[in-house]
Amino acid sequence: MSTTEKNPYHLFNKLIWSNWKNQAVICIKVEELSQMNGITFFELIPDSELLDADAETLYPIDSDDVLDMFLPNAHVKFVVHDIYMDDLDD
Repeated sequence: MSTTEKNPYHLFNKLIWSNWKNQAVICIKVEELSQMNGITFFELIPDSELLDADAETLYPIDSDDVLDMFLPNAHVKFVVHDIYMDDLDD
């Protein structure tokens, strides 16, 4: 019996960003998730006000740093977990 696991992460994009802005998200926490094949993956967490480690950073949703996350980069990917996508259909 074969089981297929669905990847719970989505690449951060302008639609996610726009929906978060419409939902009044103020800031985004960036947390290093993993490294694989020379690519570092960072998870984006909306409206998280707590920093758990020195490697985590909070950015205002309208900051240039967040807008730069849309730029292609072969070595860095910004991803959003399904749990932060649930409200996007509202």
